[in-house]
Amino acid sequence: MSGQWNTVETHLLFDYYGALLTERQQKVLSMRLFDDLSLAEVAQELEISRQAVHDLVHRTIDQLQGYEERLHLIASERRRLKLLDELIDQLKSEFRVTEEVAGVLRELMRG
Repeated sequence: MSGQWNTVETHLLFDYYGALLTERQQKVLSMRLFDDLSLAEVAQELEISRQAVHDLVHRTIDQLQGYEERLHLIASERRRLKLLDELIDQLKSEFRVTEEVAGVLRELMRG
């Protein structure tokens, strides 16, 4: 992975694949993503170097991206939701399904 990482995508990757990480990887990435701590703050908290935190964060994100490249869980979910929206749009136009019913259908399908 190079350059700046996309925080929203990284959150999503963590939500889907975080359980596959080691406890240390989870902790460091969580501190960076959810606690919004700087590299220096994480390093101080864990008593390691800033560079070690940087490297661990980037390796961990690479690992999460690798899981998605192999398993495609996020991509499959996005495709499923797109098809659901298309189906609901078709139901609304062809069968005059109300927005309230469409909302219920979306909620049921998203679980």
